[in-house]
Amino acid sequence: MAIENLIPERIEANLTRFPPFSMLEKSEVAKLAQMVSVSVKVKDDTLWTQGDTPGQYLYFLARGRVEYLAGDNGKNELVDIRDVGDLLGLTAFYENKPFIITARVIEDSFFYAIPWSQMLSLIENNDDARNYVRRHLFWATRLGISVKLPERTDTIVGGRSKNILQAHLDGAHLIQPRRLDRLVTCSPKETIHEVASKMGKLNIPSMLVVDEDKHPIGIVTHSNLVSKVIVEKIDENLPIDTIMSQPVVTVKAYSSSTVALILMLRKRIGQVCVTEDGTPNSPALDIFSEKDLLTQSGLHPAGILREIRYTRAPGRFREICDDIERIIKGYLESGVSAIFVGQLCAELYDELIQRFLDMSVVELMDEGISIPASGWAWLSVGSDGRREQLLRTDMDNAIIFTTPDDDAETIENFRAKFTILGEYVINKMQNCGFAKCQGGVMALNPKWCRTLNEWETEIADTSKITDSDKLIRAIIMYDMRYVAGEQTICDQLKTKIYKNVAGNPQLQKRLAEIIIATPPPLNFFGRFVVEKKGGNEGKFDIKKRVLSPIRGAAQILALKYNLSAHHSTGGRWDEIHEKVEKHADLALMAKDSYDVLLKMRTINGLNKGNSGRYIEPSSLTKLQKAQLSNVFDVVRMVQTMIRLEFQLDMK
Repeated sequence: MAIENLIPERIEANLTRFPPFSMLEKSEVAKLAQMVSVSVKVKDDTLWTQGDTPGQYLYFLARGRVEYLAGDNGKNELVDIRDVGDLLGLTAFYENKPFIITARVIEDSFFYAIPWSQMLSLIENNDDARNYVRRHLFWATRLGISVKLPERTDTIVGGRSKNILQAHLDGAHLIQPRRLDRLVTCSPKETIHEVASKMGKLNIPSMLVVDEDKHPIGIVTHSNLVSKVIVEKIDENLPIDTIMSQPVVTVKAYSSSTVALILMLRKRIGQVCVTEDGTPNSPALDIFSEKDLLTQSGLHPAGILREIRYTRAPGRFREICDDIERIIKGYLESGVSAIFVGQLCAELYDELIQRFLDMSVVELMDEGISIPASGWAWLSVGSDGRREQLLRTDMDNAIIFTTPDDDAETIENFRAKFTILGEYVINKMQNCGFAKCQGGVMALNPKWCRTLNEWETEIADTSKITDSDKLIRAIIMYDMRYVAGEQTICDQLKTKIYKNVAGNPQLQKRLAEIIIATPPPLNFFGRFVVEKKGGNEGKFDIKKRVLSPIRGAAQILALKYNLSAHHSTGGRWDEIHEKVEKHADLALMAKDSYDVLLKMRTINGLNKGNSGRYIEPSSLTKLQKAQLSNVFDVVRMVQTMIRLEFQLDMK
């Protein structure tokens, strides 16, 4: 039964509570609401039957519940339950194919019938809404069906690049002109010799050329002087305007430093001039090089990297790490891939560790302790080894070293010095806000500071391990990644690991059993399976129940098929997609799901000031619940694939 739309304002208000309508302009939703009709269905009514062709109207569930049933040979199986705020049948509309399930009303319900042509137009012209539909609303993965939507190509900057740029623009520092009396300028009629002498005396790399009103008309740099005077032999008594670079690229004071950096990159220039109104037709206030702007633009990865390299004050390092977390949050809230952000964090934190290693070696030398000259390497393991440590949670690292001989006394002497080095570095990391690993997975622990031979022996004996703690220790090492020192040592051990696991079906099976041990925390009725003890009652463990199975599956497949090009879980799934044809489709879904989970955990941790591991179901938005519902289905599919791949009990 359909009812004429007499309440468009109420319909508009209801629609805008839920994505993707909440992502659209209010005026667009208001116009759409005028075209909507209200439909009432009672319990046991059927919206459509498996095999039906989609009509002209898409259903929005405003009140009630609907179940999806998939049938074969007269038998129906419940595959999903949809509730308030869901768009029904979206997959079939996008694919323009018959429904592959039956939709049955299980309690009296109200629906909004939305014209599909208008709805499609709105989604396709809104990046956020289209991305939401593409990644989070499709329930078809429950039946093993993948759905692909085309990306728009008519924007200048799209996808991840657009989101990164927007995050920088939103978080950028503003260009603040320095004292006007420090700006050194010259007139266009001063000679080349006079200007060069002034630049040399003041030790400045460039000079702004201005007219009588202080308007910028050109810039002279050292490269101008070298190329024109020394190379081309131009008379140094000529006026400076004969060799200056022009026109001057100008920006307005207190505009975005990120925009200025992008402008300099695009124009391929080394300096930008700040003027009163942002044009060359107003007085110059300052001149900035790329280095100057990076110094001002603290919330920019390049600026952070530079600060890590040159900062000397110990307290400043913690502030830098605070800035990194602000960048992370800005990126994630702007829609940037969490996997990509993890790669970025790894580069910054690797630089931090390298700096702390250099500082610690010098400090130890001042105390009369010299680090052995033989080969050694600092390794990141665990989440940091996978380039997924976005938060300052537990540090996971190790040291591998070699000795001139196998003498036990020499080995212990070397180990003692390297563990002290590890202690110095880890103390500095702790001062920056990182937590020490409760399990002791740190380079200051002699168990994680070992010779190459010791590590190789342990890896070779992994298949004989019966102690679960030792097996977990071996698994942690499977994610090792070189950070500093001598990389060839790390590469040698990594080759040993892959050779050992690839040729050991029994070990592979043991690792696979760990992956399938924990089911996703959601039942058929949409209720989360939560913790019942241990201080996190009522919350679900996003790490143990969903992140770990997807991560473990990528790890074991990479080991089995000797895919060693990537460290991260996302990178491993990419490589599986490219090189293991039978898992290609599921690999893409697994990567996208892992990205959603990593982002959700990180934002939860940033908001609560903890690891983000435990999530309260009541705190989730409709969008997040839709995301997790689909992710849990992918986890089930991944676990089923692992059961088949390693011939485990299908029960």
